[in-house]
Amino acid sequence: MILNQEIIEKYLNNQCSEGEQVLVEAWYKSFENNDDGISNMSDENHKELIHRIRQNIDKKIKPIHLYTAPRWIWYASGMAAMLLIFMGLSFYFNPKFDNNLSRIKSDIPLSDWAKYENSSAKILKIDLPDGSIVWLQPKTQLSYNQSDRVFRQVNLKGEAFFDVKRDEGRPFLIYAGKMTTKVLGTSFNVKAYPEMEKFEVSVVTGKVSVTNEAEKEVFVTPKQQVILEIKSDVLTINELPKNKTFYWELASLTFDNSLMQDVVNNIEHNFNVKIKLKSTLKNCRLSGNFDQEHLSTILEIICKSIDAEYVMDGQEIYLKGEGCDGN
Repeated sequence: MILNQEIIEKYLNNQCSEGEQVLVEAWYKSFENNDDGISNMSDENHKELIHRIRQNIDKKIKPIHLYTAPRWIWYASGMAAMLLIFMGLSFYFNPKFDNNLSRIKSDIPLSDWAKYENSSAKILKIDLPDGSIVWLQPKTQLSYNQSDRVFRQVNLKGEAFFDVKRDEGRPFLIYAGKMTTKVLGTSFNVKAYPEMEKFEVSVVTGKVSVTNEAEKEVFVTPKQQVILEIKSDVLTINELPKNKTFYWELASLTFDNSLMQDVVNNIEHNFNVKIKLKSTLKNCRLSGNFDQEHLSTILEIICKSIDAEYVMDGQEIYLKGEGCDGN
């Protein structure tokens, strides 16, 4: 992540948020173990560099400010300019630092990260502050960085479907273990439970960038799925069947006084899922028209219609209830 002058000035004046403070300090500490391209310079080249930096600072600060502004303002501006120039050189000599810092920041627990957890046995829909919508599968945790003005950053443990609101000025980043998913605005499913040997990203609309630990980047388009092998760190892109709808996609279904067993069969066929129907519900009937809806929405409406409930256990869905008309 590239630090801007606003964050630096806020840091110097003790006005930055906890997240911004961690960002600046993580950037500074990173040079202890990384070659910044400057520390190994010869004395002669280092003196020349400092001379050029001072010249650049003199050019960046207008002379009138030196006489009219208080000394502390000149000092803060000079420090900010010095830091900006040094940062520019550091990024020039270390072009991969941007990705590394994003990963470092994503692993730090910050008080300004909004945290969501689905501890239920149903799919949980949440609305993020940026206007994006996420559907969390059971046993899934998600946190969202509310203070970052450069990126929209999310940490994910589990599985979730994302419908990201487009914002070309602020990319949406999802960190899941050693995998980073980046989009501007699109819809896709990420399956990344910590105990899994393979992580999956399945795209419904738009283009999605997926990066592994070695910083190899691949691009995935609709009806494609990228798989990350955790041990080998290998990314593989697979083509999904174009004539099949999966549980993370949208589907249109119509029922006209249909028996629940027929409804279940239809849902299983369209969403590629397995549903176990309690025998007491088999005589229930359902009428309805679902136009491009998520599986969770369809299940919720069905349950309200027949006074039932659904629970999920892995890839299986259970529909249970007292039955209809005394059955």
